[in-house]
Amino acid sequence: MKLKRDQLTGAALVILGIVVFLMTTTFSIPITAAYPGPRMLPTIAAFGFVVCGLGIFAEGTMSKKEEKVFLVKEGWVRVLLTLAVIAAYIAGMTVVGYLIATPVILYVLTTMFAKGSQTSVKGRVIFSVAVAAIIYVIYVYAFGLTLPGGMLFG
Repeated sequence: MKLKRDQLTGAALVILGIVVFLMTTTFSIPITAAYPGPRMLPTIAAFGFVVCGLGIFAEGTMSKKEEKVFLVKEGWVRVLLTLAVIAAYIAGMTVVGYLIATPVILYVLTTMFAKGSQTSVKGRVIFSVAVAAIIYVIYVYAFGLTLPGGMLFG
């Protein structure tokens, strides 16, 4: 029996969900009704990964359709480049903080994925700054959490 792409994706999501859940158990602040703490959102995400992964796996198992080629060489290069950009984002956030690193990385990613579409530089800049600002407002003002300030500005 040949393993289908959906089965592989579903299994990977289930494993990722389990790993994220296990990582959240290391947080020392318990989830309570008064203060859900930093465990709540990752725990919800882990549950979502597992449920969606099981659904994708089941759908892939039951599907009788013939599969096409998943990614050609250029696609794999793009995936690896995206992972490298995200790793650079993590490193950059520890140095310059969320408010500088996030709009920059969002601009880089939107530029990478805008190939062949009619997006302007101005539109990508506005999108990147707006998304970073919205996330900042939600985390800092709505949830009362802090985001990394970075070693240079923190």
